[in-house]
Amino acid sequence: MSGGLLEYSGLVTKTKAMSGRLLEKEDYVKLSEYETVNSFIAFLREAEGYAPIFARHEEIAHRGQVEAVIRDSLYADYQKLYRFAHGDQRKGLDIVFFRYEVNVLKNCLEYAMTGSEYDPGYLKFVFDGHACFDAVMAAQAKSLQELLMAVAGTDYEKFLHRMSENSQMTYADYAFGLDIYYYKNAWKRIQKIRDAGVRRIMEILFGTEIDWQNIMWIYRSKRYYKMKPSDIYVNIIPVTYRLKKTQLKRMVESETVEEFKEELKTTSYFTEKEAIVKLGDEITSRRIMEKTYGLVYRKYPMSIAPVLRYLYEKEHEIDLLTSVLEGIRYQVPPREIKELVLTM
Repeated sequence: MSGGLLEYSGLVTKTKAMSGRLLEKEDYVKLSEYETVNSFIAFLREAEGYAPIFARHEEIAHRGQVEAVIRDSLYADYQKLYRFAHGDQRKGLDIVFFRYEVNVLKNCLEYAMTGSEYDPGYLKFVFDGHACFDAVMAAQAKSLQELLMAVAGTDYEKFLHRMSENSQMTYADYAFGLDIYYYKNAWKRIQKIRDAGVRRIMEILFGTEIDWQNIMWIYRSKRYYKMKPSDIYVNIIPVTYRLKKTQLKRMVESETVEEFKEELKTTSYFTEKEAIVKLGDEITSRRIMEKTYGLVYRKYPMSIAPVLRYLYEKEHEIDLLTSVLEGIRYQVPPREIKELVLTM
C-alpha cells in the first residue's frame, strides 16, 4: 500500500478533527423531540459541524432552504479536505465529487421537469472550478431544454439529449439512467488512477457499492414490483466486483424472492474468508457499506480511506437530519421520528 505517515499525515489529521464534529446518537434523540423547524435550526446553529455554514445563511425562510444549508455543509467539508489532498488523492476525491455533481444534476432535472425552483444554495462557491457545468444556471433551469443549455458541451448534454428522444421518459427513468451513467464512468476513472494504493481502496469501496446497488435493485424488483427479468436488466449497472456475472444473471432470472436469496448466499459476500454478511443478516446495502468502510479504514489508516469514510458518514448524517426535519414539519410524534433515525 503506497502512502504513509508523511504523505497522509495532514489529510488524515484534518479528517479526524472533522470526524469529531459529527453528531452523536444523543443529538438525534434531542432533535427528534423538537416541535418546530426554528428549534431544529437553532440547535444546528450551535453545533460545531454546522455553525460556520449557518453563519453564512442568516435568513432562512422555508424548509427547502434549511435542507440546502445542511447539504451545503457536505460540500464545504469536501472543499476543505480537497485543499489538503494532492496528486492521486485528489483524483480519488474527484470521483467522490462526480457523485455530488450527478446528485445535483438529478435535483435540477426534477425541478426543471416540474417547473419548480431549486435553491442553488452554496453551489456556486464549491462547484466553481470542480463541476464541468454551471451548477447555478442548471439549478435555475425551468425546463429540460434550459437544463440542456446549462450542461452544453459536456457528456451530460449528450446523455440527457439521447434520453430525451424518448418522449415517454419520466423523472425516474432519467434518475436511474444517471445513476448507471455515474457508476459506469466512476469505475472507468478508478481504473485510470496510477497510485495502486488509492486505486485499490477505491475499487473495494465503489466495487462493493456497485454490487449492492445491483443486488438491492434485483431484490426490490422481485419483492415489491414483481418485475420480469427483461425489465430488471434495463437498470442493472454493467459492472461487477466480487459478484460473478453468472451469479448476477441467476439472481435476475430467479423465479421467487427465496430463490434469489439462496443464490445471493452463494456469493463471496457470504461465503469467502473476507465475507462481510452472515446468513441471518437483513439484506440492506447501508449496513454492508458501513461494514466495508469500517474494514477498509482499519486496514489502511494512513491512506485516503479515512477521508472517504468521513464523507460517507457525513452524507448519512445529512440524510438523518433531513428525515428528522421532515418528521418535525409533518408533526410526526417524536417517538416515531426517534425510532426511524436510530434504525437508518
